[in-house]
Amino acid sequence: MKKLIGVFLILAVAGATFWRVATHEEPMHAVDYLQLGIEQGAAGKHEEAIEAFKQAIAENPDYVPAYLSLGNAYGNTGRYEEAIASYKEGAQLNSRHPEVPQMEMNIAWIAHKMKDSKTAVLYSKKAIQSFTDRNDYSGVAIAAARLRLIENKPESP
Repeated sequence: MKKLIGVFLILAVAGATFWRVATHEEPMHAVDYLQLGIEQGAAGKHEEAIEAFKQAIAENPDYVPAYLSLGNAYGNTGRYEEAIASYKEGAQLNSRHPEVPQMEMNIAWIAHKMKDSKTAVLYSKKAIQSFTDRNDYSGVAIAAARLRLIENKPESP
């Protein structure tokens, strides 16, 4: 009888351990929140995407791609000042990060939409320099084309 109780006890402990491992979910990390936000944004759920990107930043405040995505989500909801702030914060974290030139181009474009030509031109030029520093000459060409568009296109009323 003691052997039978011992076997049941071992099986119960093993079963409980297996159940705990099988049902245990790994905590989400910044990259997981980023992916979730991208999926939500693609589905048109921009407010949910914003919250996911904020969670990514809360999980890892130095995660530059989350700032780019948060800025994009803010831009998709027309919250341009918040978008610019997110891009600037991400760019300041690591000016050498590969996402920085894109953030600078996004700032330029949003500033242009907001009729702030001075900021638009400044950040277009920053993007050109950032792409040049990275030897990304296709990026230089795109940023230069954007600068020409901003400088030459009359702003709409």
